[in-house]
Amino acid sequence: MWQPILVGESRLPMTTFSPLDPSYEEKVRASFAQQAAMASLGIEMVGLGPGWIELAFEPPPGFTQQDGYVHAGVVATALDSACGYAAYSLSPPNTAVLTSEYKINLLRPAAGTSFVARGVVIKAGRTLTVSQGELRTNSDGPILAIMTGTILLAPLPTEGPPT
Repeated sequence: MWQPILVGESRLPMTTFSPLDPSYEEKVRASFAQQAAMASLGIEMVGLGPGWIELAFEPPPGFTQQDGYVHAGVVATALDSACGYAAYSLSPPNTAVLTSEYKINLLRPAAGTSFVARGVVIKAGRTLTVSQGELRTNSDGPILAIMTGTILLAPLPTEGPPT
């Protein structure tokens, strides 16, 4: 199952969090199911807990760059969702999450047919949460990319579309 993200030779500590929403799992799964981008890329949720998530996918044809590797935009999309949903799992009820910033390091070409993207909360806050993500070719393969994301927690609008 989950292992802390490797960064160089050290491992980041896996903090144990308590969700602020007792229905966090249902909330996260329902939101993820509405993501057309995840469906288009074949990204599925395969693990979830308070402050962490694991996604898996086999990219469909057509999402490679000129040398045949999975495009960096697909890698960033998967990691952005992993970081965001890790944060969302700790958000209070009636809250939306939006990525306000991320930094990605592409460590190796995304070569392969199946990938695992993991996200874990590093620091949960009332307004901003910092998450870290990693992408591997499988659950214990080499790290291909890492991301640090800053996620904004905002109250859900009561009426109409977001502005």
